[in-house]
Amino acid sequence: MTIGRILYRISAGLAWVERLMLRCLMLVIATFVLLNVLLRLFGITIAWADELAVYCMIMSGFVGASLMLRARIDPAVLLVHEVVPAPVARGLRMLVSALSAGFGITLFALCWRWFDPAALMQAGFDVPTFEVETFNFIYTDTTPVMAMPAYWFYLIMPWFALTLSVHALANLAEDAGLVARDIDPAGLDLQEAPL
Repeated sequence: MTIGRILYRISAGLAWVERLMLRCLMLVIATFVLLNVLLRLFGITIAWADELAVYCMIMSGFVGASLMLRARIDPAVLLVHEVVPAPVARGLRMLVSALSAGFGITLFALCWRWFDPAALMQAGFDVPTFEVETFNFIYTDTTPVMAMPAYWFYLIMPWFALTLSVHALANLAEDAGLVARDIDPAGLDLQEAPL
């Protein structure tokens, strides 16, 4: 099995997980927003429901952006692709895929530094010791209303970095001709597949 095929399969698996995550996040958003609207008719407000909906909306934006990159329906200057010769358009797609992969890998490295799991393990998973040694307070930061540990919501960043990198590398493998491109690689049931 070639590296292109391996990337393609990993990307397809991640896209399946992302579609499921996106559906769940959208369900949570709709449920809690509608519940809060309904309860406000009776003068009852659930503040944490709004906060949870906001966090879910932010997370769904990251998950959706990753899926859009894989499906190549992300914002792009497609007008340029239409006026240049096919080999140049292919080169532009490869450049965008390479830059996207570079961004994802850089973001993952920054998330690794931010969460600093090695220092947390070195501190014996003792958060106060970790904070004293690193001056990093990510694990004690809490949400304003729910008072939940905020790092649970911050975990969307390394997830996004990982999936973005894999999807961009899979797109690059397709652009380089290492693997054939499906009509709808992200499984989004697109009516008209972009190039």
